[in-house]
Amino acid sequence: MDGTVNLEKFIPRSRRAFGLGIAVALGILAATILSGLLFVRGLVREQIARRDAEALHATTLMEQLDDANPEGLEIRTDEQIGFDAAVRASRLKGVLGIRFYNPDGVFTDAFPATILPLPLGRRTLESVRALKPYSRFVPDTPLSAVFIYLPQFASGRIAHVPTLLVTVPLHRRNAETFAGAAQFIVEGASIADEYARLDRRLIQIAASTFAVAGILLVAMLWPAFRRLEKLNIDLARRGERLQRANEELALAARTSAVGAISAHLMHGLKNPLASLSQFISRGGQGHNESEEEDWQDALTASRRMQSLVEQTLEVLGDARGEPTYELTVKELDDDVQSRVAAAAARRKVTLVVEAEGRCTLSSRIANLASLVLVNLLENAIEATPSGGTVALSVAREGERLRFRVRDEGAGFPDELREHLFLPCKSTREGGSGIGLAISKLIADHLDARLELAESSAHGCMWLLDLPLSVCQES
Repeated sequence: MDGTVNLEKFIPRSRRAFGLGIAVALGILAATILSGLLFVRGLVREQIARRDAEALHATTLMEQLDDANPEGLEIRTDEQIGFDAAVRASRLKGVLGIRFYNPDGVFTDAFPATILPLPLGRRTLESVRALKPYSRFVPDTPLSAVFIYLPQFASGRIAHVPTLLVTVPLHRRNAETFAGAAQFIVEGASIADEYARLDRRLIQIAASTFAVAGILLVAMLWPAFRRLEKLNIDLARRGERLQRANEELALAARTSAVGAISAHLMHGLKNPLASLSQFISRGGQGHNESEEEDWQDALTASRRMQSLVEQTLEVLGDARGEPTYELTVKELDDDVQSRVAAAAARRKVTLVVEAEGRCTLSSRIANLASLVLVNLLENAIEATPSGGTVALSVAREGERLRFRVRDEGAGFPDELREHLFLPCKSTREGGSGIGLAISKLIADHLDARLELAESSAHGCMWLLDLPLSVCQES
């Protein structure tokens, strides 16, 4: 029914929600590791380039060490001494050439003379003016950006090589007078290889860190998620049971209120219905066959209504504590059969009743059980096609008295199984949709169990299971 809580509405798509949460967590973890990797990679690369810059700076200073006379009298200017020292340092392996700059950062000379003159950058000039070397690695440098001319340029094929530009300040050792700058152009294949090894090593570390941290993250989150999922399911089930209980209490309250009105209404209808039956029975005489058949149907309907009124009055009388009587199980089944015989005949359905067990029931128990069985049989007759069979059987099994109602219908709809005993919109013509709900309340009142024991394309089997304590041996 519309007001029934669907458990799935309370339970999230657990696996998908967990997968999404893990994906987000792993994404954050991967981003954190990647940012850390790039930071460390930049620092180490800077240290590698600075290492070579410091080495060239130290070499240049050492070449200047003996370029003054022992008395400390300068033979040449600082710029000349630095120029000669840089040229001697250029003999180191891998140095392609040198550019020289004056203290203002203006290009003055090159060695060899085929080196392409280029201006000195602002950051580079600031560093060497502070007497600190500055280095910059260029992974893909065309030789045309290093040399003015090489023989291979005539073919139009210009090679690209990695280079390391190391700019060192020119000054005397242990002096702070800036005399200019020398920019060494170093072939950087070894540094490129070192960078590649560094990248491979960092990727391995990042991958292993991500794998271990990811496994630990999933291992920590999975138990917490399972516990949360279980709590959600328990909460949803309790909420559904609470709503069902509220609906049953509301139905019980409505039923209780209707009981008082029903008692007054039944007493008021009893005598008019009896008079109506007598009038119809007299009025149907002397008419033709077709009219007599219509009068007979009206008489049957009025007597059925009279029977229902009398039965309701019996139940109400039992509830008020009026004197009761006893019925055997066989008498109860015969009474139920007589009440549904007309409906079975109208639907052309065969009704089979089998009773076993020597047991008697008080009129109160029998009348309440009869209400449940009549409702089940009427539903079974409506569900069974013409020519089919509906069976009612009762037997004592252990400490229970079991009534079974079988039909040969198409089975109970799967979509209604979850809300079996809750009020709903009836699919039967003239049905109220509360028959099974009221039957379940009556069964609970009797401490009995009412359930749909079987349902298939070949029919249903309903079970009304009474405790043997309601019976007396006959």
